[in-house]
Amino acid sequence: MEGSVFVLSGEEHTLPSAEVFAVVGTYSAETCEKLSRRVVYSKLKDPTTIWKITERAAYTRFGGELVSISSSPESLVDRMDEAVLKDKSFAVRSESVDKQTCGEIGAKIKERSHAKVSLDKPDCVFQAEKLDDGRFVLGVSTYGVKEFSWRERRPRARRFFLPSAIYPKLARLLVNLARVKEGDYFVDPFCGTGSLLIESSVMGIKTLGIDVKRWIARGAWLNLEAFSLEFDSIMRADSTFRNLPFSRVDGIATDVPYGRASSTTRKTTGQIIKEFLAGASGVLNSNKYLVLMHPSHVDLDYTSSFELTEEHLLYVHRNLTRAISVLKRR
Repeated sequence: MEGSVFVLSGEEHTLPSAEVFAVVGTYSAETCEKLSRRVVYSKLKDPTTIWKITERAAYTRFGGELVSISSSPESLVDRMDEAVLKDKSFAVRSESVDKQTCGEIGAKIKERSHAKVSLDKPDCVFQAEKLDDGRFVLGVSTYGVKEFSWRERRPRARRFFLPSAIYPKLARLLVNLARVKEGDYFVDPFCGTGSLLIESSVMGIKTLGIDVKRWIARGAWLNLEAFSLEFDSIMRADSTFRNLPFSRVDGIATDVPYGRASSTTRKTTGQIIKEFLAGASGVLNSNKYLVLMHPSHVDLDYTSSFELTEEHLLYVHRNLTRAISVLKRR
């Protein structure tokens, strides 16, 4: 069995696996399979692409080539290719296997490869996980440890702040669900402080931002400039996409405004979404994706222009559960 494995973060909702499925689909035609709540298998084999997906996916902690799947941790290393560790150091990590077992796996790897162990800065990372059916899986990444940098881009660290701003981890996920890649045109029509724009720019996607308030659009512009990020345009306009300097885009994702902390221009959330979807159908390319985060009690009227492909619920507090709806342009 060849391919790759991705180990997800531990949030108790459907978003981590949905995100990695989306990003794998963005870069390849290979299929994915969820082996357990925290482990996803893909037929993807290319190490460079596996690493790119791992870096992009906000809710993925590890991604690497599949070494083996076994009924016992003792036999996980039996099919390992020692060449992967030539002149490299390694470490064994896990989210679900105890330290003693990880140590035993590491000892077997060292015995077979004679490679050095480096717990702080390993050249290769082996990830051992226990699956829901009792089996064990082992993956290896030859790119070292994934680095996390959400804190430096958190809302209150930005030059311009609004209390409605969402955190970069969730913003990254929304962009990823839109299935855009480097060179694609992505737009957030309710850009606010630029949370989604920042993440799309970091990933090398051509970034467009819209907000109905000029001072908010200006604030988003300042935020991206402060992070020295490249972007195509941030402008004052409404979300109906009328009279804009672009005609087609490859992906749309947004957090629709609602509540006191957001500017709703005296319209209900339902009215805002209805007008937005009507306008979006005219600019989004066929077979491309629109991702909309909205209060779960608001029904979407997406007409014949879109197909609802998936929906996820994200509990915020007792008065608010967010729905994340993924629509595909027909």
